[in-house]
Amino acid sequence: MNRDEIVQAMIAHSRSLFERNYTYSTGGNLSHRFGDGMLISATNTSFGRLLPGDFVACDLDGQPLPGEARRPSKEAIFHAAIYRVRPEVGAVLHLHSLAAIALSCLAAPTDTGNVLPAVTSGSVTRVGRVPLIEYIPPGAQRLAERIAEVCRSVNAILLENHGVITYAPTLDQAVDIAEELEQNVKVWLMTGGQARILTDDELAGLKPLFGATVTPGTQRPALRDGVSLGGGLRW
Repeated sequence: MNRDEIVQAMIAHSRSLFERNYTYSTGGNLSHRFGDGMLISATNTSFGRLLPGDFVACDLDGQPLPGEARRPSKEAIFHAAIYRVRPEVGAVLHLHSLAAIALSCLAAPTDTGNVLPAVTSGSVTRVGRVPLIEYIPPGAQRLAERIAEVCRSVNAILLENHGVITYAPTLDQAVDIAEELEQNVKVWLMTGGQARILTDDELAGLKPLFGATVTPGTQRPALRDGVSLGGGLRW
């Protein structure tokens, strides 16, 4: 795709996500691989109001290319880090969605475990294992470094008190992952963590059908010490 086609696809998805409350205000950003670099939404822009001029071509260090009129999102450095580590990735999506943020504030950070409750088969077949990175200020170089450390074998990463990142070969797939993740987390939180979770045996049965990677015993997030979900949350 050329630049105009990529931009139009990003605008269509960003407006849809904004209208469905997947992000708010000027929170979140998205990018698409472009030539030897990427196109990313500009700083201080809203998913609900993006225009063709609101995207910036950057190299894979996150720096704008000569001639670009706008400044890229401050998160450009972690988008670039994912593209460097994962050459098959074609699009990166970062959202401040309600359920994802809520879970990021409740679960215990883990690099090697999983914080995504397996409420539906899609949590495994489409999303897979989701690590949670400890809180690091947005735009910090250390955040990009941590994402580069954990992004190699997963399709999504939760950021403590911040939001979620999903990435895939196409933008459509990155959006699908975000939607599936948000659905599973929302159901789990709405039921106060009492929703029935698929068992190890049930998840293992998905492998021959979908080639899904199943990690036994990781269907339910480990909560931080002293955290209780009580009777669930209203949405």
